[in-house]
Amino acid sequence: MELRIYPDPILSEKCAKAEPDDSDIPKILEEMCEKLYQYDGAGLAAPQIGILKRIIVADVREEPRRLYKMINPVITWKSEETIESKEGCLSLPFLREKIFRHESITVEYLDENFIKQEIQAFGFLSCCLQHEIDHLDGILYIDRLSRLKKSRAIRKFKKLQIENDPEDGI
Repeated sequence: MELRIYPDPILSEKCAKAEPDDSDIPKILEEMCEKLYQYDGAGLAAPQIGILKRIIVADVREEPRRLYKMINPVITWKSEETIESKEGCLSLPFLREKIFRHESITVEYLDENFIKQEIQAFGFLSCCLQHEIDHLDGILYIDRLSRLKKSRAIRKFKKLQIENDPEDGI
């Protein structure tokens, strides 16, 4: 379960629903939580570690601290108000771009015990959950940029990868 980096084609694929009889889910959630903290991320979606299932984990490190483990999350409500979000992504290391997200959302999901839950998320948590749920539909945050801005972001990303390549001893 290695972290997938853009332009890995799995990052563009739509995920299937996770089923309660899938015995791999506890192991997948555990691995995702380990990767989330290993890479110091705010959120991680299953396709980012090569698994095409609708599973995300998130910890935005706000008080009170909470690690969210969400199976089959669905956004059921979005505010009309949007906020600017300067986003990064573990699958696009070193790159950060400004996009707009809904200021608040409601998400229905199954917890790790497959019990239905609902959360109203605001601000950074709202942006994080929208970002991770996008991953489940094969959407990267750069896909939400205009064509010109996306093209510039990809060029910038390639340059940043070269500059930060650990193979070069940097």
